[in-house]
Amino acid sequence: MKKEQFEQFLSDHEKRIFRYLMGITANEQDAMDLVQAVFIAIFENFERIEEPTALSYTYRVAHNKAMTFLKRKSRYISVDPQSFTHIPQPSQPEEVDYSALQKAVAELPPRMAAVIQLQYYEQLSYKEISQHLGISLKAVESLLVRAKRILRKKIMQETQENKV
Repeated sequence: MKKEQFEQFLSDHEKRIFRYLMGITANEQDAMDLVQAVFIAIFENFERIEEPTALSYTYRVAHNKAMTFLKRKSRYISVDPQSFTHIPQPSQPEEVDYSALQKAVAELPPRMAAVIQLQYYEQLSYKEISQHLGISLKAVESLLVRAKRILRKKIMQETQENKV
């Protein structure tokens, strides 16, 4: 088609394309914006479009533009900024009482207490703990498992005693 025919093509089909896009977007302003984008795209390629398929080509461009628009729009949530004024302020986290844990660690045999100290407080690896204490990796693992079991049992007993 020739560029001179574009204005006539636009006036003949603008309302149809608008109604089609209005049905897809359900928003008049969005549909108007999309009609403009569609006809800009059509104008840029107007000389390559064949007259018998021009309308169907226009509908395809409109459909593609609308789908792209809706996909992009779905990524954003529009929220009224006034709604944020009613969000409560985060409360201060409660202080955790570690006294039961500290007491239980102090009651552990010295090697178990050392392994717990190095693993959880100084955050050393098993290999570093084994080198530091001069014991094997398996011994470190075994001591940690046994120490955790003992600590768990002592802390559970303490919490049950405090509930009664």
